Amino acid sequence: MSKNLLSSLMSKLQKPSAFVSRQVESSRLFFLDAEDDGDFSVVFGGFERCRTDYRIDRRSFPWFCLEFVNRGSGILHLVGADHDLRPGSFFLYGPSLPHRIVSSPENPLGKYFVGFTGSGVETFLRRYDMEPGMVARCIKGEPIRRTFDTLIDRGVRKSALARPLCAMITCQLLMMCRDDAAGPVNTDSPAFLTYTRARECIEGRYLELATLEAIANACETEPAYLCRLFSRYHDESPYQFLTRLRMDHASRLLLDGASSVKSVAVALGFKDAFHFSRVFKSLHHVPPSRFRQAMHPQWQG
Repeated sequence: MSKNLLSSLMSKLQKPSAFVSRQVESSRLFFLDAEDDGDFSVVFGGFERCRTDYRIDRRSFPWFCLEFVNRGSGILHLVGADHDLRPGSFFLYGPSLPHRIVSSPENPLGKYFVGFTGSGVETFLRRYDMEPGMVARCIKGEPIRRTFDTLIDRGVRKSALARPLCAMITCQLLMMCRDDAAGPVNTDSPAFLTYTRARECIEGRYLELATLEAIANACETEPAYLCRLFSRYHDESPYQFLTRLRMDHASRLLLDGASSVKSVAVALGFKDAFHFSRVFKSLHHVPPSRFRQAMHPQWQG
């Protein structure tokens, strides 16, 4: 029996939800029915914010899967070797390829993933010089993060065109990762190490930092130099990155349902709820009150 046929049979017999870890603080997931004998079909995808005890240790897996680290750190064991996982890291595994993923307890992983299958997957991967077991890192990860967000949005909708759209977006993600993969020389320079240290500082202290000057002081560097580093490596300014982390935290507080919009604004250090609402809307495209009511209709602000 061919490997493609065996993989197809395995994927039909198992549900993707059975492979999703429960060791997460939060997640956003979607599941699609793969087309029978399809050339390239997406089965599932999403984002997960890992707990400090997150650990995945699989002997086999029914589908191909691309994972992309957005934040935090950890260790990946794949094809007999250990790899450090940091923001921008991506890796590809496939059917019957054992792998282990362990999150750092001090700096838990936040990562995107998409699982896919089909008779044309291996041909597609070979065409772009990729194969299961590939591990690399992208210096600028923001375009990939945004594309993953688009994938999740389309997958969650489950519209009439969700399956072909998700397949095309996944092909785009694979090509973007391959095109943006950086060699070790690029990521070991003093400038990149300074950027990495600054990014980790912002990720660890985003609730207490509120201005570019505060970020620069915490990172022990000049604001102008910090902006140049983020322009070179991140596709966001340090202040935009800080704001996104703060608004992501705000969205989690709102989804908990126990805090009002005003109390969330106060918790994040905003002097008034109107200013907070304007910043939140610029990132999430809806006011916090509407965002909150969509998830908790019984709450009115």
